[in-house]
Amino acid sequence: MTENKDSEISTDSESAQKAAAYIEPILKHLDTEDVLIEKDKITELFVKLWEYENGEKLDSATQRLTIIALFIYTAHNVLEDYNIRIDRSRQYISHALHEWVKPEMEKVAANEKASKDPFKAFVDSSHGNLENVFSWEHFMPDIKKVSETELNFKFKKCWFAEFFIRFGRVDYIPTACEFDKIPYEIRKDYVDLKLTNLFAKLGTLCQFKYTPVKD
Repeated sequence: MTENKDSEISTDSESAQKAAAYIEPILKHLDTEDVLIEKDKITELFVKLWEYENGEKLDSATQRLTIIALFIYTAHNVLEDYNIRIDRSRQYISHALHEWVKPEMEKVAANEKASKDPFKAFVDSSHGNLENVFSWEHFMPDIKKVSETELNFKFKKCWFAEFFIRFGRVDYIPTACEFDKIPYEIRKDYVDLKLTNLFAKLGTLCQFKYTPVKD
């Protein structure tokens, strides 16, 4: 980020409380094991940057991406202040995001597992929903259902990568990638993933290749 506002933002104001409510459902899952941290510091930084990004004026899709990106950014920054290595921070932050989306993801996965062919059910549902989640504007996805046993999609653009480049922390891009892998993590028993992520190295491609788990 190349610009900061001079005015301090009180977390007691109505707008600040509204902003804090966006991060709380994720932040409550942040577990840093034996290192005690002040989570309020993450909330305070989130509130400040939410206003900086004009969060309330964003469309719903961009707003959700911004909530996720700002959680990653603020959590990483604060954990860095506690001298927690970035690889450990990435584990803690990824776990919090995983737990946040887990209930909804598990419901979908349960429906897939109840079908005769869970992988095919995953492909059918994902093929129809991926463009809704990863919009053309933000990710420019190229989605291909190669067969009933393979689903490929490529990102020609990454909103998260652009966000962290703008904030000067390209080392946070891999954490966003861990978030994108959560749908696979919840389906590990019947979905295999081969991931090629060049955005983390400032490249121009990210490819997910899903196939069934081999017996």
